[in-house]
Amino acid sequence: MNRNMHRSGSDVPPAIPKEGDKKYIHIISNLLIVLWVYAAVSKLIDYEHSRSQMLNQVFSARTANILVWAVPAAELITASLLLHAKTCFAGLWSSLLLLLSFTAYIGLIMNNVFGRIPCSCGGILDKMSWEQHLVFNMVFLLMTSTAIVLLVHLKEGGEMGE
Repeated sequence: MNRNMHRSGSDVPPAIPKEGDKKYIHIISNLLIVLWVYAAVSKLIDYEHSRSQMLNQVFSARTANILVWAVPAAELITASLLLHAKTCFAGLWSSLLLLLSFTAYIGLIMNNVFGRIPCSCGGILDKMSWEQHLVFNMVFLLMTSTAIVLLVHLKEGGEMGE
């Protein structure tokens, strides 16, 4: 391959990562940290309510009793990964997977796959309709995907040290 050619096969150099890209990643990461910490803490503070909501989901009682602890733990671990530059990439991917899981679950509920609509999330999200919650998740999915793409470009450009 010609030394001046890049992955796209053209002689045009790849876009040079901008300083603004780091700021966008930082802003998105901070928004995700707030989301995950808020979601986890609201579940843990009102454990009995969270447990009763989880038991009302379509899962078995055994699964619900595991998820009532596993979900906030995953949210807090994800938030902690986003705090550090060396683990931010893993935190963004973890965020993407959590958001995809929650969004898919909402989609299944909205399409009446389970034959009933279980109660929704706690905290502020409890005030949202399923449609609003879906849009909320889609916005966070888009932001998280954008941050992953920006971070990959920064890494490829040698802007992010490992």
